[in-house]
Amino acid sequence: MEDLKIQKTPSTPEIDFDKSGQFSIKGRSLPEDPKKFYEPIFSWAENFSSKKVHLDIKLEYVNTSSSKRIIQLLKIIDSNRRIKKIDMRWYYEIDDLEMLEFGEMIQRNFKRIKTQYLEYEDID
Repeated sequence: MEDLKIQKTPSTPEIDFDKSGQFSIKGRSLPEDPKKFYEPIFSWAENFSSKKVHLDIKLEYVNTSSSKRIIQLLKIIDSNRRIKKIDMRWYYEIDDLEMLEFGEMIQRNFKRIKTQYLEYEDID
């Protein structure tokens, strides 16, 4: 299995999924066709095999259709029984309560995903 790397654009996040279990999603997610953008990521995650995943999510903006795709991606990771431990760092911009609440909603719905919330001043 190869690493999955997708460069960010003004409307899509950077995806950096390493076969060692280090996953990162950063940037803005408002693709014109969310299904087309996220489908290869879903496929990669379904075939992923490692005992531990460490996921960093640092999103500046997420539209509604992207939030559904991110939840779907987390469901795929959560239901992958080859993965025994899932740690997630959820970054949210200072005063962005909507992004914090989105992360908290995810934590409530995915009991296997242990989440740490981290504030930051601006996206890199």
